[in-house]
Amino acid sequence: MRKLLLLFAILLVSAPAGFAQSDYSNWEFVIGYAHERANNGADRLDIRGRSISSTGAIASVDLASKRVPYNGVNGEVVANVHRNIGLVADFTVTFANTNFVDNLSGRNFNAKLWRYTALFGPRFNWRNSSPLIPYAHALFGATRYHANFRNNDFISSDSDQIAFAMALGAGLDIRASNRIDVRAGQIDYLPVFFSHKREDGFRFSAGLKIKD
Repeated sequence: MRKLLLLFAILLVSAPAGFAQSDYSNWEFVIGYAHERANNGADRLDIRGRSISSTGAIASVDLASKRVPYNGVNGEVVANVHRNIGLVADFTVTFANTNFVDNLSGRNFNAKLWRYTALFGPRFNWRNSSPLIPYAHALFGATRYHANFRNNDFISSDSDQIAFAMALGAGLDIRASNRIDVRAGQIDYLPVFFSHKREDGFRFSAGLKIKD
């Protein structure tokens, strides 16, 4: 994985130098809002997780698994090596406030969840004479999941995990000027391959793109 990331970084830095500027920019920078619908991680947390009562008693749990909404920011750096081909470095940070329900006791455990995702890969842009630029990509990298239980009533050694992740998606940019595009929307299917099983999620993002 590290060798692949290093190779991608070299390509990202060196590739645009060999291409002349035409109707596209060599570099693009995107910043915007991200919304994810992803698993709360219950099936991972309760494997070695334990509840703590007000008296200090520790018990096993069976947390209910469900998808929850995560909100945050998304950023991209894109090196366009061809009119239609770009190399993408995509970074997203999202968080969610949620309650975990223990199916055994009925107790609720409040937590703040964080997802940090770094993805890299190729993008195909359908550039044309109109202001609309649809695109599609396949990105690969990793997601870090972190759960912070605020009331100290639950502990788990699996509250911080990193796993291989992908993003298979498409979107639409709209030309606003020579330097600015509007990212009207991007939708990604986000599978994350944790050790116990694959967790499927979805991400929507939108924002502004600066062209250099």
